[in-house]
Amino acid sequence: MQPAYIHFTLLAVSITILMAQLTVRNKHNAHILFAIFCASVSMVALQKLSSNSLGPYQYLIGMGACATCNCIWLLSRTLFRKKNPIGLIHFAVAFTIAALIMIQQGYLFATHQWALDAPWMSIFSHMMREATILLSSCILVLSFWEAIRGFEQAKRQDKQQRILFMITFGSAVLASKSAKGVFADNPEMLAVTISIITLCVLASLQYLLYWRFHRAVNADTVLLHQAQNSKPSEPTIRDDEMRLAGQIQSLLVDQTYFLQANLKVADIARELEVPEYKISKVLRNQLQAKNFNQFINTLRVEHAKGMLADPDKQHWSVLVIGLECGFASVGPFTRAFKTYTGTTPNQYRQRSLPAQHCA
Repeated sequence: MQPAYIHFTLLAVSITILMAQLTVRNKHNAHILFAIFCASVSMVALQKLSSNSLGPYQYLIGMGACATCNCIWLLSRTLFRKKNPIGLIHFAVAFTIAALIMIQQGYLFATHQWALDAPWMSIFSHMMREATILLSSCILVLSFWEAIRGFEQAKRQDKQQRILFMITFGSAVLASKSAKGVFADNPEMLAVTISIITLCVLASLQYLLYWRFHRAVNADTVLLHQAQNSKPSEPTIRDDEMRLAGQIQSLLVDQTYFLQANLKVADIARELEVPEYKISKVLRNQLQAKNFNQFINTLRVEHAKGMLADPDKQHWSVLVIGLECGFASVGPFTRAFKTYTGTTPNQYRQRSLPAQHCA
């Protein structure tokens, strides 16, 4: 088995899967995170292929391999957490690990390029390496925990997907640790084994994303075709729609799902285990909404009005309130707010707070 062949296969597969994520029409955060992971894996493979020809410059390529276990942790949260899966603190932790990896690779480049050999540099390198190993190990455990967390309350298909994730990463970690012991004296064979394990992880994650997002869309298409061919009685249809409308309102309002960023019809359909077209139909017929986004923005704007008029939150910026209400940035928040109220968030706050002080 030629090591270069395996590394080249890993490079080709990771780039192919990366491009596949970019072609997904209805992207979720999971697709973006998986694309970043694939890009990082391709840098790992490229570094191994170029180690003999580029010399110290291989470590500059290695700087790009900084989004592996940390990106998988963010991906696991996106897949298995319903509310607020990723926040600033999570990005900060992931960025810290990425920065440590880049610093290590930069240190290796500097020492090999300029033959630096200061005593303090070896101590610094050791501390960076130990910190990276510690944080990476914790992140791997947290990734596994995300699949375990809420397992009992998950629905049948969600449980199956969690099991696939746990088997994939449990097997990958066990196999890689075993390989480091078996091939301790053969680094070339160890690198080949790690590349093969990584290929298996890529294939498993790609299938998991397809299963979680795209197979559900295909199932919706089949169910829609069946619904069009069958003709149930009008009272039955009306009762089913009213029941589903209650479930949608309970999920969005009572459980505050409308505050989740990047919320899509597919997320609600998956949670309630019904086709997407039924959600859209009920929103139009029972909840008098033009579409899903309009309904969600109405809930978010009403929530924002309460926050803007709250004296205890007057020090909160408009951006922070928009983010808290589920908007991706201040621009969409301001446009939606003005569409439904006729004023900007700042104007609404200026009118509301003085009125409360006078009272």
